[in-house]
Amino acid sequence: MGRLRSVPPRHRPCDPLAQDVCVPETRRVGPQERDTVLSMLVEAFDQDRLVRWWFPDDDYRDHARAFFGVLLDTRIAGGEVWATEDLHAASLWIPPGGNLLGPETVSQRYRAMLAVLPDGVQERIGLADQAVDRLLPQIPHWYLGVLATRPGHRGKGRATAVVGPVLRSADRSGVPVVLETAEPNNVEFYRRRGFDVIGRTRLPGLAGEPGPQLTVMRRSQRPDGSETC
Repeated sequence: MGRLRSVPPRHRPCDPLAQDVCVPETRRVGPQERDTVLSMLVEAFDQDRLVRWWFPDDDYRDHARAFFGVLLDTRIAGGEVWATEDLHAASLWIPPGGNLLGPETVSQRYRAMLAVLPDGVQERIGLADQAVDRLLPQIPHWYLGVLATRPGHRGKGRATAVVGPVLRSADRSGVPVVLETAEPNNVEFYRRRGFDVIGRTRLPGLAGEPGPQLTVMRRSQRPDGSETC
């Protein structure tokens, strides 16, 4: 269901929002590129509201590498990971029906990762997971768990490029796409790509600061088959 087996390995769609400039080429990420993509993810989320709520201390890089490492490994093995040719941007997906590794394997790896993190970090990640789960639709959907672009390479169409292959596949198969974000600026980015807000929730505050607000968004099939931009 929407597994992209017939999609060519590289795509170069044009982005109407970028003054007719073609966005970068994309391809599936394999295990041999895991470390390069992981380093990009850690760098990209350094100032993210949700990730910094999870990991507010100086140990951010170690904790983030453990967290994103598990997400990346399980998506490469049983989901979809798309990146630009230069690996400066990537998207991590769970397909409709769940990760192909199976829920037991994925859960086991996730729990093992959480077990090495401090208790407070484990609690905050658990709270966020529960909050998102309550807002997700209970129908098969593509789940965009991570979208990242390396700082210094943003605003050049890379994020648009790496979500394009799965969005087009979802349109062909009529499957919705769901995501969550804690960054207010991201909401408008996703709106322009056909997403609508379906729920919001506020996480608890930390160290006297309000917690991040999570926004869950859904994109239904574009019946006209128009290019996502």
